[in-house]
Amino acid sequence: MACIDQYVDNAYLPYNEASYNVSIKGEVGELWMDLKVQETGTFPNVAVSFVPMPCMQCDNPPCQTAATGNAIYTRPDGIVLIDPTLAVGQTQLLQSSACPYGKIYLNPTLNLPQKCTFCAHRVDQSLQPACVQACVTSAITFGDLDDSTSAVAQAVAAGAQPLHPEYGTKPKVYYKSLPTNSSLLP
Repeated sequence: MACIDQYVDNAYLPYNEASYNVSIKGEVGELWMDLKVQETGTFPNVAVSFVPMPCMQCDNPPCQTAATGNAIYTRPDGIVLIDPTLAVGQTQLLQSSACPYGKIYLNPTLNLPQKCTFCAHRVDQSLQPACVQACVTSAITFGDLDDSTSAVAQAVAAGAQPLHPEYGTKPKVYYKSLPTNSSLLP
């Protein structure tokens, strides 16, 4: 909900145009921060896992290679962004070869591929991404992986793992207690 509240009808140029409004248009649209839910077990012994799925902000982003004309770029802080002007019409970015995690969506109104920006406009103001601020359980954290004192660097040191390291994308989103054998994960 924080992502929808932040981006529907709100453009933060030069980082993004407003996202496609899924709730008002009543169609399946963009879920820049998808939340996968997995239930295991049988009543009364049921366990539920919630897995937030943003763009993985890869160090080796295949989407950047798939884009033409520098439509996808990586900022010095590591945030991978889709240029909202240069990417218009680049539907090849929706293919799994461009994003094996399936985290690039088409805004049909603008014919524009879009994805999570890690709230770059907020980061520029020394604020946390909207999902981090809204997460009342602190399950989502954000910080500098190169700063050993940051919460995310400490989580990685304690064993947090990226999703599908075998893809070779070097994702910078890490998970603690990631469910195994999940059909929900790409």
